Amino acid sequence: MDQNEKNLWNVIDRIQDWKGQDIIYDRVTGGITNPNWKVSVNGDAFFVKIPGKETERFIDRVNCHEANRIASETGIGPRTCYFFEDTGVEIFEWLEGYQTLKFGAVFEEEKFYKMIDLIRKFHRYTETRLPLTQTIFEQTFTMMQLAKKIRGYIPKEIDRMEWLARQIETAILTAGIAYVPCHNDVYTNNYVWNDQKQDMRLLDFEYASMNDAFYDLAAWATTNYFTEAMDKELIRYYCGEYDEKNYARFKLYKIQSEIKWAMWSCVQAVNSTIKDFDFHNWLGAKMARLRYFWSDPRLDYWLDLLKGVPIF
Repeated sequence: MDQNEKNLWNVIDRIQDWKGQDIIYDRVTGGITNPNWKVSVNGDAFFVKIPGKETERFIDRVNCHEANRIASETGIGPRTCYFFEDTGVEIFEWLEGYQTLKFGAVFEEEKFYKMIDLIRKFHRYTETRLPLTQTIFEQTFTMMQLAKKIRGYIPKEIDRMEWLARQIETAILTAGIAYVPCHNDVYTNNYVWNDQKQDMRLLDFEYASMNDAFYDLAAWATTNYFTEAMDKELIRYYCGEYDEKNYARFKLYKIQSEIKWAMWSCVQAVNSTIKDFDFHNWLGAKMARLRYFWSDPRLDYWLDLLKGVPIF
């Protein structure tokens, strides 16, 4: 029995409802932040998420639980069954019949719009605020500091990454942010789909915070290699009409997203106990896209547009 399995049994032993019950469990693969498990108790299945090693450095688990509560309440995500505040362990209903979406799903028209509808529903939740207000800039600089502190691999372009992150932060903050509940990790693999029900859900709200909705859209578009036409259609559909300033904000966030997740990869490559995932390969994809994005000749135009710099 390895340490991850021992940690699971520590969780199982804490749940009074499960005492003396017939328990079967299997590891759920695919997660790249936490060890996850499917646990069946007398035939009733649950999804058990155990926080990954040292993820408390950058994940607020109480805030995460509140985001999951909102997702559960609005039908965006699964029902939360148990939460242990001292360890951050969360246990959810098992979504039977749902399959993780693959990257190609965004090129199916129906799923493309359903994915937008789902995240927009989370953004428009107004009954309560998430406990944590945190921009992508704070997350980015936290990751940079952590990577340096633990002496992880640091990309050779780090000086340009830090400089550009500051430039984008200045432009975005000058234009202002309308803070809404944000997922902050809108990654296609965090969506699941039930073909029989034609139903979609969104999972994994660990990085959630009150933030800028356009960052969520940018992170999703970036990881899925959207075309220019898809980028523009995303903004048009989400906003109700195409808006040049929102598009500039979105494009700058695509750059910022790659910087943040590149540095996350550097941290996870050192800290994570998930050994069947190549974090440096992930880093390579992020850096390749970043180099492409920051070479866009419209970069200065987008920065100036948000800062209100006059043409003449």
